[in-house]
Amino acid sequence: MKTKLIPFLLFITLSCANCLAQSKSCDTIYDSKEIKAHYKKGELELNKFVIKQLLPIIGQCKENSSISSLFMYLTIDSKGKIIDVRFTRAKLSETCKAELKKELLTMKGWQPAILNNQPVCSIYLLPIHCLKRQ
Repeated sequence: MKTKLIPFLLFITLSCANCLAQSKSCDTIYDSKEIKAHYKKGELELNKFVIKQLLPIIGQCKENSSISSLFMYLTIDSKGKIIDVRFTRAKLSETCKAELKKELLTMKGWQPAILNNQPVCSIYLLPIHCLKRQ
């Protein structure tokens, strides 16, 4: 019985190790690309997404009175999926950043960057310039 149990437990342990390990789909993120990552529907549709989905979140933030510009760095994997978002020059609360990140991570429709005829992970800069109305 023990001789059958040990291989079975070993099999289960090795099988579950992959289940619990975090998969990182971008070991290397490229900066120099032949073709940069872009939104498949074009810049106009990207701007519509920003206006419809992101600006309402920014508008609800308490600190938005001092926002002049917001730079979001989207990590786009080789399959065209946003897998991470970093913020710079963001005078936003952590809650507001988390809401923006959540919204961006659900966004579909990206074409990954191409290097040597292969899709690669890359960074896409998405700037938002805000004006304070009086």
